[in-house]
Amino acid sequence: MFIDSTIDGIILAEGGYVNDSNDAGGATKFGITELVARKNGYNGSIKDMPESFARQVYVNRYFYEPKFDKIAVLSEQVAAELTDTGVNCGVNFAKEILQQALNLLNRQEADYKDIPEDGSIGPGTLSALGSYLLKRGKDGETVLLRMLNVMQGSRYIELAKTKPNQEQFLFGWFLSRVKVKGD
Repeated sequence: MFIDSTIDGIILAEGGYVNDSNDAGGATKFGITELVARKNGYNGSIKDMPESFARQVYVNRYFYEPKFDKIAVLSEQVAAELTDTGVNCGVNFAKEILQQALNLLNRQEADYKDIPEDGSIGPGTLSALGSYLLKRGKDGETVLLRMLNVMQGSRYIELAKTKPNQEQFLFGWFLSRVKVKGD
């Protein structure tokens, strides 16, 4: 299943145990913060958290809960991008940039109606994505993926500008997070 390879990429980008004082998330293992691990039922030392637990958190919290599985029916690549973005920037941010991008790409509602940019993946968002992909095809999927990455990259730049201690992460974010497969 494609979500397994998506999670493989996330774990590769996140690495093992990290406890960087400049990382607002605190100690992490496989990219899962201690707070998220606790909220999902893990009670041991974060250093000892098994990869299988991290994978389950990613599937449940960053794929099914935000309804990216519904996006995957229309485009596995878009769902994979949103899952990865959700891990690194928050699932609400990922959902909102999808809605913003779809509204910007509808040619002033010539292709489909604007949708609320409310971070809710429901029938309106799914219909807009379906209409967009039907109209624009594979090239449209590529453009949407690039747009999502540009929006994500812009967030990282703003973060580094407003919190200079985050500059140390900028290179890695752009290397491992802001990309489209095949580029």
